[in-house]
This record gives sequence, structure tokens and C-alpha cells, in this order.
Amino acid sequence: MKHLPFKIIALSVFIILIVPLCIQDGMFMDGIIYAAISKNLANGIGSFWFPVFSENDLIYYHDQLPLFFGIQSLFFRILGNSLYVERFFSFLMACITAFFIVKIWRLVFSDNAEIKQAEWLPILFWITCPICYWSYINNVEEILMGVFSSASVYLILKGLKADRNRIIFLVAGGVCIFLCGFCKGIQGLFPLVIVILYWAFLRKIPFKKMVVYTLIILLVPVIITGILMLNDNAHQSIMANLDRRLSRTFNGNEVATVGDRFYLVKILFLEFVPVLILTLFSYIFYRYLYKGKKPDMHFKYAGFFIAIGLCGSLPLLITLEQRRFYLCTTLPFFALGLSLIAVSFIAPLISRISAPKKGFKIFRISTFVILLFAVVFSLMQIGKIKRDKDELHDVYLVGKMIPARSIISVPLKLREEFALRAYFVRYFNIYWDVNNNNPHEYYFTSKEIKEPIPESYHKIDLNLKNYDLYKK
Repeated sequence: MKHLPFKIIALSVFIILIVPLCIQDGMFMDGIIYAAISKNLANGIGSFWFPVFSENDLIYYHDQLPLFFGIQSLFFRILGNSLYVERFFSFLMACITAFFIVKIWRLVFSDNAEIKQAEWLPILFWITCPICYWSYINNVEEILMGVFSSASVYLILKGLKADRNRIIFLVAGGVCIFLCGFCKGIQGLFPLVIVILYWAFLRKIPFKKMVVYTLIILLVPVIITGILMLNDNAHQSIMANLDRRLSRTFNGNEVATVGDRFYLVKILFLEFVPVLILTLFSYIFYRYLYKGKKPDMHFKYAGFFIAIGLCGSLPLLITLEQRRFYLCTTLPFFALGLSLIAVSFIAPLISRISAPKKGFKIFRISTFVILLFAVVFSLMQIGKIKRDKDELHDVYLVGKMIPARSIISVPLKLREEFALRAYFVRYFNIYWDVNNNNPHEYYFTSKEIKEPIPESYHKIDLNLKNYDLYKK
């Protein structure tokens, strides 16, 4: 009962950080592109191995492996083409990842009922990382990878601790590792080191078993990949992705997004600064109340989970193409590791609370009020726009004017506006002609572009804010 208010607070924070912005219109460019591809796949445009972004541009999208699009397309098939489909998908991925974080915590503390109740702590540490909740409101691939990576860690740990069906759990964990890698490639295979790290930090299995179990897990993605490569379509799709992603990285031709190779290390530290401060204050308060009493630390497990996170994060430094949300896949393990340190101080402090006292009862009731506020406030955001408000205003007006699956002409200077292009595809299946200057029935341009309008076009008055539409 003492942990219940804290669980409700963690749930409220989880809701308030994801749902209000998640359900609003407007999204990061990558998320809109992924939603457009998934929607196309659900509506018969493209195939699993050859997904399509635009029917005249990026006809086959191989920048990423197809699993994310395949799974998200199932939601579009069931729920339709509403903008809330990818929002529901993203929120569900957050819920599933949180579920596995709790399962891992309970597994680690299966013999400690008191600390087991502090399952809210890793959830709070995880979801309050800015890049974590940002990822879930922007539909990036890492949100699905987080599900499979956390599931793989849970299943493999379950197998290592089990007396029966150990191999089944290990194989299931290997399948999840394959699925994690099948979202975005090699960077999703980092959980392959779990058994090695388990042996190194905890020493609960002999060296020989560590080698055998690691080989069993490794064989699973190898065998599945080998079987897939026997299929011509799968082979072409996977090799096209390797050509676009890996070859350009290791040949030094990648699109650099940062100038500092250790950019993500700095970001990772900054993400957890509030958590580290909370842990420090908890330690100080613990020392004040428990003078001379050493806390029951869990450094081995903490090191184990932090090492898993580092194995998934440090390889990203090999390239200068680094983005903050790449860390989302590994944040659950850093949160677990830091929570294992902090709980040594926080759990004893909570145990001192007197549940029957009036102050605690008021506190407990107030947490339900906070939860209600989180839910009501979230629902009040339906229909609002969080980003690209003016652009979306114009997209919706133009989309109602032009028939679906139309191709429109655009000036050269507008062709790199990928987010705007993606909005047209996602909401109206309207495509831009970015490859040549063939005149189409409609011509779309920005008010800021001073290029002359091609002859034979006349302007359509739609009260657009940033753009103009012309018809032949």
C-alpha cells in the first residue's frame, strides 16, 4: 500500500508526457514518412519487401528494413487511415515496453517483496528522459525496437533463472533479438551480449554454459536470416537496405548530422541528469535518517543493465550520423541500472512511512486527482496541432481540392521539404514530381519562392498561409 501512490504518480507522468502531444496533429519528418509508408502498405500500395513512400518518388523505400512498416500497416488495416492510428500504435509500444521493464524488475527482485513493489521507479526514470517521450510522440522506429530489445532481455533472463524450459526461453529471446535487428539492422542486435554480461557481472552460470547459451541465442537470428535470404524478394530487399545503409556508413559517405563523434555520449549523460540528482538527494536523506547503516546495494545487477545499454549505444559512435532518438532503444536498460542504485536509498525511506497517518492518506488521494487531471488534460488535446500548424493548414485545404493519387508540379527550391511532402502522402496520397519538370495539372509553390510561375497556370484562391496552388 505504501508504494501505491508512487505507482499512480508514475502512471500519471507516463500519461502526461506522452498522450497530450501524441494525439495532436503534426509530427517529426521521419515519423510522418514511416506512417505514410505503413498506410500505403495497408492500402495495397507496395508490398512488405518493397514498401512504397510515393508512387512516383522513392518508389521502393529501402532506407530501413521493412518490419516496422509491416507491423504498423496491420494497425491501419484494422483501424483505417485516421491520423490517430500511428498515435495509438506509438502509445501501445510505450505501454508494452513499460510492461517488460516491470517484468524485468520483478524478475530481478523475485525474492524481495519490498523492493519488488518499487517497480514504478524504473518506469519513472525511463519515461522522464526527454528523448524517450519525444520518440513516442513522433513514431520513430526505435519505439518498436525498444519493445523487442526489452522483451529479449526479459526472456533470456527468465531462461537463465529458470529450472525448466530454459532453452525455450533462450530461443524466444533470440527471436526477439532478430526482430529488433529486423527493424533497423545491425544496431538492433546488441542484446546478443546478454548472457556474456550476465556471466561477467553476476557469475551465476559457469563459463561453458555461458558460451553454449550465447551460441544458442546467436544461432536463432542467423538461421532466420539465412532462411529469409533464400527468398528472392527478401534477398533483394535486405541487400538493397545493406547497400543504402551500411555501405555508405563504412565507405565514409554517410550524411553527417553531428561534428563530434561522442555527441550521443554527452546526450546520454544529459538525459539522466535529473535522475542522478534525485538519486543523490535520496542518498543524502538516507544517510541523515540512517546514520551509520550501510544500504543494501545492488551494484552487480546495476552494472549488468548499464552495460547492456552501453553495448547498444556505443557502437552508434562509429558514424557521424547520430540522432538523439537513436538512444531510445537502450534507455530502458539505463533506467533499470540507475533504479537499482537509487532503490537502495528510496525503498528504506518509503518503508518509514506510516500508512495510517492522515498526511499519507491525503497524499494518496491527491495522486488519484493527479491521474484524473492527466487523463482529462490529455483528452482536451484532441484536434490540436503541436507543430507545423501553418503547413498543415495549407496541406488540408489543398488536399481537399486535389484528387487522391494526383501528381503535382513543384519548384526546384521546394523539393527538399520532405516533411511537407510526407504530409501530402500521409493524409491525401498526393505526390510531388521532384524528378523532372513535366507540367502536371496542379502546381504548388511557396509564397517565399520568387521563381516565375510556368505559363498556362492560374492561381486558385484557397486562403493558404505559406503556399500557393495553381491549376493548368
